[in-house]
Amino acid sequence: MDKKLNFTSEELLKKRFSSAPRGYDPLEVDKVLDQIREDYEVFVSNPTGGNNPELDKVLKELEELKKENASLKVELEKEKNKWKYISKDHKDIHIDNYELLKRIGKLEQLIHEKLNMNPDEIK
Repeated sequence: MDKKLNFTSEELLKKRFSSAPRGYDPLEVDKVLDQIREDYEVFVSNPTGGNNPELDKVLKELEELKKENASLKVELEKEKNKWKYISKDHKDIHIDNYELLKRIGKLEQLIHEKLNMNPDEIK
């Protein structure tokens, strides 16, 4: 990633080969093509070629955020699984204080009727 590119686009455009009896010197052409291949490999591994530190920083941060997002999705699924058997419509889950007081009152009334006890006297 820290490798410097062999050619700039300008240098590549202006590149000229020496003549040989039947065209260009094959060794010279092969050498230049190898250098272009190396540049391509550097570019594929790091599209900025290491020449844009700000973009490299943003790309690194993006990768970190992707990892964090993936871990948060896993955590969210775990939390969903904890609550998947609880229905939003289930009456016992969403009880406000008034409902609780009514239920306690009914229980106290049952204690008084069935056991002939005053609920206020129970300790």
